[in-house]
Amino acid sequence: MFCPECGTNNDDNAAFCCNCGTPLQTAAKPQISPDITVPEKKEGLSTGDKLLLIELAAALLSIIIFVVVYNTQFSAKSIAEKYAEAAFKRDWNSVYDTLYIDNSSEFLTKKAFITAQSMNASQEKQRVRIKKIKKLTGGFTSQAYRVSYRVEDYSDTMTIELKRKGLSWKVDTDEYLSKNYMVTVPSGADVTVDKIDITKDIKPSTKKDGYDTYEIPVVFGSTHYIELSGDELEPHAQCLTFYYDKEDDTGNVTRSIINAPYNEKTLNKVMKQASKDLEAILKSASENKRMSEVDIFDNVEDGRLGIISEAYERLRNDTFGNADSSYTLTKYQITNGELNGYMTSYEHVVQVDIKGNYKFENESLSYDRSRTTTDNGDGTCTHSLQYMNIDGEWILFDMDLDMSGVY
Repeated sequence: MFCPECGTNNDDNAAFCCNCGTPLQTAAKPQISPDITVPEKKEGLSTGDKLLLIELAAALLSIIIFVVVYNTQFSAKSIAEKYAEAAFKRDWNSVYDTLYIDNSSEFLTKKAFITAQSMNASQEKQRVRIKKIKKLTGGFTSQAYRVSYRVEDYSDTMTIELKRKGLSWKVDTDEYLSKNYMVTVPSGADVTVDKIDITKDIKPSTKKDGYDTYEIPVVFGSTHYIELSGDELEPHAQCLTFYYDKEDDTGNVTRSIINAPYNEKTLNKVMKQASKDLEAILKSASENKRMSEVDIFDNVEDGRLGIISEAYERLRNDTFGNADSSYTLTKYQITNGELNGYMTSYEHVVQVDIKGNYKFENESLSYDRSRTTTDNGDGTCTHSLQYMNIDGEWILFDMDLDMSGVY
């Protein structure tokens, strides 16, 4: 064995170099038999594993609690029972919470529902005991339950239909909803239905004969509190009930027609217009002007044109004698005229009666046309003109000019 330090060749079994004394052999390392397995040191669960197990246990407990709460609070049967109890107590706030509402209309808010039900149902609370709730039909999306109950001295049942909404169940609202509700009001009026201003967002579906018709796609209840106001109207409020058949395929309801009285300012304005119009009509007829030549008749609605035309032609041709060469009304003057303006009962129009004394003068040819006779006289008269408001303008609707006393 050579010394690693000085290179001297030493005996193989020498422990130290014979020249420099450097150790030549190290301690032998223990050998492990290949047939012997050394066991590894066992360790416990880590902190992370322990936390994970705790979280899994908590999640499982939450699921169990959710299932229990869901079955007791949000199951179809539970909602049906909650709805029935609230309806019997007239607790409309709680009833609304059970309803299936899939429309964001302001007519379907909780406030609108409570307002509608306060008018549509008796507010007397019933002493009711629910005896039994039985499932009639049901699936994943819809179910129906029959609720048996007792009211004082009699028993009865009610059927409640429910629809699934997400994870919860809601009561079908068909019995509460009215579709395509129409209300017809004087043209230009501001309208609120159950305290909701409908003229703000809804445009009239029709404008005819001085009326505006508004259509509300869906609204709670069949009885509604309708209020009208405007520059020309007296404030007016009315509670109306309509009847709606849900089986009607048209989905339409009977429309409510509201006639609010016009205010004094408006009536005075129409009366002044009537006084001027009567003077112009009489003057035009006396001058044998055709209807198309008279400005007053330019804005007459097509549906009323025939009626007014007949009245004017009778005045022009017969009363003033333009169709008869043997007779002519040469003078007609009203004195001490008194005007009275009011609304008619059938149509939403303003009628102005002009009463007063009149003086007249006419000329008649003798039978053989050899001489002309002049007659004059006086009497009392009542002339009536009717007006309708069309888009803010008062136009002639009808007239009755009875002048039989002058010939």
